[in-house]
Amino acid sequence: MLTFDDSYFLGETRDGFYIEPMMKCAWAAQLEVMCVIKQICEKYDIPYFAYYGTLLGTIRHKGFIPWDDDMDICMLRKDYQRFLEVAPRELTGEYHINSPYTQDEYTYVFSRILNASSISYDPSRLSQFHRCPYIVGVDIFPLDALPTNPSEESLLNQLIYILISVVGRYDDNPEDIMAMLPELEQLCNIKLDTQRSIKNQLLRIADSLCQTYNTSDSSIISYIPEDSQKSIHLQRKWFDSYDYLPFENIFLPVPKNYDAILTALYSDY
Repeated sequence: MLTFDDSYFLGETRDGFYIEPMMKCAWAAQLEVMCVIKQICEKYDIPYFAYYGTLLGTIRHKGFIPWDDDMDICMLRKDYQRFLEVAPRELTGEYHINSPYTQDEYTYVFSRILNASSISYDPSRLSQFHRCPYIVGVDIFPLDALPTNPSEESLLNQLIYILISVVGRYDDNPEDIMAMLPELEQLCNIKLDTQRSIKNQLLRIADSLCQTYNTSDSSIISYIPEDSQKSIHLQRKWFDSYDYLPFENIFLPVPKNYDAILTALYSDY
């Protein structure tokens, strides 16, 4: 269990943004989850990297961006698959994985490691997670190869975007979505089982499509569901080497070419 000074949990203003004491508790709880992931990755020699806002926060703030409320890491696909294989037998207590392969009602292509399944004010839970009663976790994003042909990339992105959009609209318009299934099956050359969760099947298909070009010689990688909307291109070689940099009171692996990655993710912002 991580150790924090009592002052860490006081409300404070950083960069003009006020951070509530309970948010500090949630941050500390997320750091506990991150340490569990770190232990698993070190045991099985699985590389991982700070990503998205966590990468930006590491570089710019040496910790959380003041208005951020979660942690993000990424893994190359082969490492990600290995992590999903070994993590279930390493997680203890209420720790668990949410992914399209563990939960039918999960609605994202990426995975999450969570500390619990429900809000709890049990004293042992509050003690373990620094007085945070809420469900907190860390998002893990797989990086896959993109095709080198722009037309192929466009087609792949369109298919994945359609699948994820349908999943997002399903609960509000299930009858309309069910009426679309024959067209969707033809478009993606798939056959859906109407006796099983449609959303879950579509997410699994999207995840499978993301892996289409991993055996190619492409050097361009991305978290493809985001690439389908924002065209995020990363060089595989940017993840060849990394340093451990401070993030709050732990250290996270950060690619040495972090500036190129952050520029690809956020442009000049």
